[in-house]
Amino acid sequence: MTNMLKVSLLLAATLAVAACDSGTSTAAPAGKAADAAKSSPAARDWTQTVVETPEGGYRMGNPDAKVKVVEFASFTCSHCRDFHKEAETTFKPTYVKTGQVSYEYRPFMLNVYDFAAVKLATCEGPSRFFTWANELYTHSDAWITPFTKLTEADVAPLRALPPGEQIKGLATAGQLHEFAKTRGLPRAKFDGCMSDQKTLDTLTARQQAAVDKFQVQGTPTFLLNGKKLEGVANWATLEPKLKEAL
Repeated sequence: MTNMLKVSLLLAATLAVAACDSGTSTAAPAGKAADAAKSSPAARDWTQTVVETPEGGYRMGNPDAKVKVVEFASFTCSHCRDFHKEAETTFKPTYVKTGQVSYEYRPFMLNVYDFAAVKLATCEGPSRFFTWANELYTHSDAWITPFTKLTEADVAPLRALPPGEQIKGLATAGQLHEFAKTRGLPRAKFDGCMSDQKTLDTLTARQQAAVDKFQVQGTPTFLLNGKKLEGVANWATLEPKLKEAL
C-alpha cells in the first residue's frame, strides 16, 4: 500500500507508476439480484443522478438509499480497474440503478500520474465524472504507457515549476492532452484544469483527511454506511456485505 504523496516532492520521486494494494483481484461472478432490486420498466434510473459530495467524492444514485458505498480508488490501480468493470456489469445495474444503494467514488492518489488523471476526470464537473472514469479505466494502457516511457531528462525541467504547473507539464509530457482531445476535451480546457492550483490543494487536503479519518493507505478501500470494510477489495467480497446490509 502506498501512503499519500507530498505534492511538492512528487517529481523528485521515481518515475515508475505505483501499484495499488497487494491484494489479489478476483473477477466476480454475476450475483443474483436481490428481491428488492426488482423494478418496473418505468422506475427511475438512479445511475443518471450524480453529484459532488462535500468530502470530494462523486456520488451516483439515490441520496436516501438504505445502503451507501464509498470507494477510495486510484486511476492507476489495476484492482480498482477490475472493480470498475464489475461495477458496470453488476453493481450499478442491480443495486445503484434501482435506488437501493448509492455509490460514491473518492479519488485517492497513489502517484503523480493519478493527480493528472483525477484533474482530467473532474475537469467537466460531476455530470461527466463517471464518463471520464470509464474512459480512464477502460483505456488505462493507452494513457498510462506514455508516462512510463518518460525519462529523467523529460521530468527534470519541471521541478522548478510551481506544483500546479508541474502537474500540467507532466500531463503534457505524458501526452494526456492527446488522450483527452480524442474524447472531445479542448486543449485550452485541458490546460486550465491541469494548472488549477486550488484543485490540487483541495485534492491533497481531502486525501490527508481520508488517511486521518479512515486510515486509508491503499486502493481500493471501501466504506459501507460510513464504516471501513476490512478484507474487501473486489466485487466478490463486497456483494455479500451489500446483501447483508439490505
